[in-house]
Amino acid sequence: MATSITGSVSLTYGTHNHSEPFSTTATALTHANASHNYSAGGGRASTTGTALDQLAGASQSGAEGLLLIKNTNTVGHLLVALDGDNNYDIKIPADTANLISVGTEGLVFIKSAVSNLSRGVTSFTTAGVITFDSAVTTAGTYLMFATANGGGSTGVDHTSAGPHFIMKSTTDSSTTGTAYELDGTTTKDLTGLYAGDTVVGLFSKVDYRYTLTEA
Repeated sequence: MATSITGSVSLTYGTHNHSEPFSTTATALTHANASHNYSAGGGRASTTGTALDQLAGASQSGAEGLLLIKNTNTVGHLLVALDGDNNYDIKIPADTANLISVGTEGLVFIKSAVSNLSRGVTSFTTAGVITFDSAVTTAGTYLMFATANGGGSTGVDHTSAGPHFIMKSTTDSSTTGTAYELDGTTTKDLTGLYAGDTVVGLFSKVDYRYTLTEA
């Protein structure tokens, strides 16, 4: 029995509107691809390319079909490769979704668009504004933790075990950002945790949700 595939794509660009409904069926089953499956969920991309999912049989037969994926970050781009961990030709901005016909070149891979960093902290405010000793090269969303001189007056260093916070920088090459709790929305007062000589690791992350079908 054929598996139906229906949907619609709508785009508004200023005063221009474009909507396209579509309807088709999945390709016929074969010995190599004996079922029509899909996977759906969400996750967090880092600077390391990671296979989005492996549908049973799809990776062997080139049968991955449609990918609907949204970058749910408020800051930072998501990169997508359609030929394994190779050419990341698709760049999805924050709070934007793409519908992609995957093709047969390889598994879908995803990663964040910026590198991890290490920066010294020079100051911070009770409202969560944090200033670094050198610019954060690319605006984005980062997982942040102290690697040296964390702990404020106690001087106790933190490690990759935590505590962790989210740091968002909204402008390229800026020395300032905003610290948040791990929910990414509640600003964090770092008083008592960081000092004027704290060093932090900034680890790029992009949250996403998706549905990936077989063809």
